[in-house]
Amino acid sequence: MPSGFQNPTNFGSAPKHSGNVRVDKGQQYLDSLVRTSTPAQLRLLLIERSIEIAGNLATTWRTGNEPGKNGQSLMLLDFLSELLSGVTGSDEKQENKTCQRVADLYVFLSQHLVRAEERSDADAIDEISLVLQAEAETWRAVVAQSKTGELRQSSTPSTSPRQVAQRSSVSEHKPLDISG
Repeated sequence: MPSGFQNPTNFGSAPKHSGNVRVDKGQQYLDSLVRTSTPAQLRLLLIERSIEIAGNLATTWRTGNEPGKNGQSLMLLDFLSELLSGVTGSDEKQENKTCQRVADLYVFLSQHLVRAEERSDADAIDEISLVLQAEAETWRAVVAQSKTGELRQSSTPSTSPRQVAQRSSVSEHKPLDISG
């Protein structure tokens, strides 16, 4: 095993002899959460953490501490890059268009962050946070829908996973009519 490689099951775990039981238990919980989460839940965790980092960064800049590029802005850029790297294409033309729009959004947010760093613009970070909050709401709905699908699937053993997937296909959903 290469020297810089960490075992994925130990990713981010606290040192065994840290002396701080509270940190160790919190880290154990996080490790467990990451190992047992679905891809959609992991994406939501990344987005929620990005929102938290953005809020901290905006506060830091508003108080005049650490102006410009700093550890928080670099961490936010890392999270945006990770979210961008999770956007993949598909064989479906419409899905590829959606993926391209989402990828463009994350590129825009990254560029917006870099421009904000030049002026320590907390308002620009608030804008990034608002976009990420909307994205988080979308992923919360995806996670909730997948949980509902899992419950439905487990309660009807005669239904195959393929049938459940076909029934819950995005292309079969009708848009919500709110016109009155």
